[in-house]
Amino acid sequence: MIAVKNVFEQTLDTHAPISAGYLDVVREVYAELYTTQGGNYFTETERSTFNGAYSLLEPVGSILILSRPSGTSRNITAYALMARLVEDGLIKEVWPLSFGSASIFPAKRLPREHHRGYVLELPADEDDFEIHDSFGANLKDVQEHLSARHSRLIVITTPDQWRRIGRGAPEGVAPDLGAARPADVAERWLRAEEPDFPVASWLRNLTMKALLEGQSPTEVLRIVELMREARRTALRAIDEGSVGLDALQRRRAEAAADTDGAIAEQVAEVAAARDNWEDDLHRWHEQAGRTSFQRNFLVTAAVLRGAPISHIYAKAADLSELLEGDDVEVTGQKAPGVIAMTRAIHADRTKEGVLTFRRPHWDDAALEYFWTDRPLARVPFLEWLAQAPLTEPKLTMESVGLDYRRALAERVGDFAVRWAVRHRRQEPLEEIVKAWHKYPKKGLWPLATDLLDDAAVNPVSAPYIHTMLRGWASRKTGVALPLAVVSVCAGKFGRTHTGKALRCLRYAAENPEVAGALQDAVRTLWADVSVRPLLFKDIVDWCGNDKIKDTVGRQTFAALATTAGPDSLDIPLILDNPDYGDGEEFRPSTDGLVQGWRTLLREGPGPAGTRQVDMAVFLWLDAALRHRPLKDLILHSLRKAVDLRGTEEGRVLRETLRACAYGWVQGEDRPFSEEREAVRQELGALLDEDLYSAVQEQEQEQEQEDSSEDGASFEGTGAA
Repeated sequence: MIAVKNVFEQTLDTHAPISAGYLDVVREVYAELYTTQGGNYFTETERSTFNGAYSLLEPVGSILILSRPSGTSRNITAYALMARLVEDGLIKEVWPLSFGSASIFPAKRLPREHHRGYVLELPADEDDFEIHDSFGANLKDVQEHLSARHSRLIVITTPDQWRRIGRGAPEGVAPDLGAARPADVAERWLRAEEPDFPVASWLRNLTMKALLEGQSPTEVLRIVELMREARRTALRAIDEGSVGLDALQRRRAEAAADTDGAIAEQVAEVAAARDNWEDDLHRWHEQAGRTSFQRNFLVTAAVLRGAPISHIYAKAADLSELLEGDDVEVTGQKAPGVIAMTRAIHADRTKEGVLTFRRPHWDDAALEYFWTDRPLARVPFLEWLAQAPLTEPKLTMESVGLDYRRALAERVGDFAVRWAVRHRRQEPLEEIVKAWHKYPKKGLWPLATDLLDDAAVNPVSAPYIHTMLRGWASRKTGVALPLAVVSVCAGKFGRTHTGKALRCLRYAAENPEVAGALQDAVRTLWADVSVRPLLFKDIVDWCGNDKIKDTVGRQTFAALATTAGPDSLDIPLILDNPDYGDGEEFRPSTDGLVQGWRTLLREGPGPAGTRQVDMAVFLWLDAALRHRPLKDLILHSLRKAVDLRGTEEGRVLRETLRACAYGWVQGEDRPFSEEREAVRQELGALLDEDLYSAVQEQEQEQEQEDSSEDGASFEGTGAA
């Protein structure tokens, strides 16, 4: 099978179908290759394997289990099969499906629409989360629901996980799709992406065979990119040297790039790139006359690849000043110029003034060499990296406005994400997040969270990024990292990996400074019905935690209590349920609502009508007025929230609620309404009833105390 291809990054939003364009690409590159008649890409056995898997999906209600290790084609295989179902008219749309936060996946979680194909990637088993071993047996119920809606489902899992959870699954849902040889994977992608690539000649090379042997499909795809880059570089050099030649001479020159000898040289470059060019970089760094400015220029060009050469030149001077304390005079002619520096690092300049390296993977290898070779320079390098988009380059004529800063920040952020995922090192990314949060006026903080969010839903980078986010959420010092995690939980990551996002929020919520950002994350996660029971429990716990109840607790409850639901503009999100009354749907407990309301009513003074408590009371009483099934629940929750008998807190909460209710009936922008007044009086009567009961109880307690004192006095007299 074919590996997940980095270039086909697909943002999986569980609130939107997979785009037709993405399915077309997958079908063109993957599925059609398997079904091409008379082609020499695949054996008949391989074609029949793919077609056999497809045939399992043809009947309505079908389920297919792709049980394969990560990085071995699981996602793209699933979408290739779904793309063919769409092409054949068996389904209309393809949707990713979130597993949710619970350990089980009940059939009722399936959407009710018809003629859909769903792809469900099971979350990995972790220390505090494990899919229930009844998953396989539950698939029979899932099949029934799918059949009734003429839909299909593909489940992505790993062999170890499936062995544990697959007992009782319908027979034949997890076929063995086999595995392709690494050379076959390389051949298929090369023929699909670059039809004129001399595949046979390259794969005949003994060094190339050794490089591919035993590699995982994902690694094969990285090697394929190096192969294509090496050939592009060779053709570019030939093109530059062919100026003035006629068409026949140019064709002959280009053909020379694909001779066995030329291919052997290009393969040698691929092999060196796989070893990070360490020997070549060592010779380059130790060459006589090599200057620190040249070394720093190479590092800068590697980080800011694609940036204008003038900016790279200026930023290299900044890095030299930071690392060596040398003030490089780049404004005059004392220091080597752009042309000399470009040639010194084995790069070329395009007509647009952008650098391109002559060797594949040379930029990444240069950074790896610097990181390994200069351990004491890592801290200042990270400081320079994070500050690069925040400070203006020296005396460049190009624009240094917001557009430039964003473009530069995107390059820096892209490097940091790639570095983190490839090398399992989060230091550059962590430094960037901290620095960009420190200067909010620079406008780069949203870019940082977007970078993390995209990486968290990309199948290639997600496994490492998820682990990193969980670690950041637990940080006790500083706010930038946990705040970044909360922001990501409010984005695509929260919608796609809701269970993991919920666990991250539990750790991050211990930091009161993230309370405001938590509101967006809570609303995002609430959209997943399966998450609601656990999320509501967490919010109630936060409202009862003395350390964070007035920050995190209040803000998160307010996020659901002050916002109207998507199904009705006058029902609070926390109560909004289009199927209200269905016993299977989640309803927040009254005790939990009471705890949340007590926290919200403690908000404190502020302009009337502008506080969160005002907005919540107005919205809830509107719902009580217009939706009779909710009226008793709403009035009962508000009544119990202030029923703290015999306490000063109870008195304050009760008066706050009365004031808010009065403002709901009539205010500057709210004309008097008899209907609202009737609801207010009904609520007031309930509060008065509780207040009267409290007074009665207090009088009874006082009478009992007086009676006990009289009895004790009488006994004392008798004894005397």
